[in-house]
Amino acid sequence: MNAPRSEYGPVVLANELELTYRLFERAKHLGLVPPPDVEERRWSRAVVEPLVERREEIGAALAADAAERAAKLAQDTAREREAYGLEVLRRRLGLVRRQFDEARDRGLIPEPDTEGRAWSAALEAELRARAAEIIAALGAVPRVGAGKAALVIGHATGLPVTAEDVRRLAEAGILQASGEFRGHPTYSRESLAAMPDAAVEEVVTDRLRRGEAEAEAAAEALRQRLAESLSAEEAAEELGWSARRLQAVTEKGGLTRGVDGRYARAEVMAVAAADPWR
Repeated sequence: MNAPRSEYGPVVLANELELTYRLFERAKHLGLVPPPDVEERRWSRAVVEPLVERREEIGAALAADAAERAAKLAQDTAREREAYGLEVLRRRLGLVRRQFDEARDRGLIPEPDTEGRAWSAALEAELRARAAEIIAALGAVPRVGAGKAALVIGHATGLPVTAEDVRRLAEAGILQASGEFRGHPTYSRESLAAMPDAAVEEVVTDRLRRGEAEAEAAAEALRQRLAESLSAEEAAEELGWSARRLQAVTEKGGLTRGVDGRYARAEVMAVAAADPWR
């Protein structure tokens, strides 16, 4: 289980609400998220828990707000055109670029219908009339990458899901990517909601076990290294040398100092045994 926090900063709270930071700031502006109640930039758990329970309600309100702003933008920029390019159409529909790309991938926005790879005025008018429907279909947050997907699955299952777990679920064919963003796979809310809890638990448990085994192996390697090596102070004491002499001999290649600053015990003992002045 994810350990609850006592306080939440803006980035963490945005993640808890499954919002991009831009949408989180908009939610604050609309009063959907109250001002911080701990100092100036943090929220208490007492405030956050009810907000998390209202995630879907906040998302729906943001979608409605986006549709309203899109309609206003279309009204404010209603200059007649014969065709609309990608960026102009995107702005008139009130979509960010990733939402626009997802809407095209999902067939919510058809391909351009003019020779110049633009959308005709008739098609633009039709899409603008359906802007609220398109935004609602996309949801408040469009497809997400592995990091955000891990948060969504973690909230649903109560397990400490990581981006690595999401990638392993995808590699196993349990989770299907819905597209990509800057070369990285993205996942739809529908595919994340359909994830079987048992599969998620198996992947998370396996990672935790591997992590424990790796940590144990690292701890054993460290114990072994400490047993087989000496610090600079210990090496100087064993040889009966000053720290300056130890450094000088090391710089001349008479002794080897590891990257961790320690000396092999066997090498120090061999040098000590061969020292005629001992």
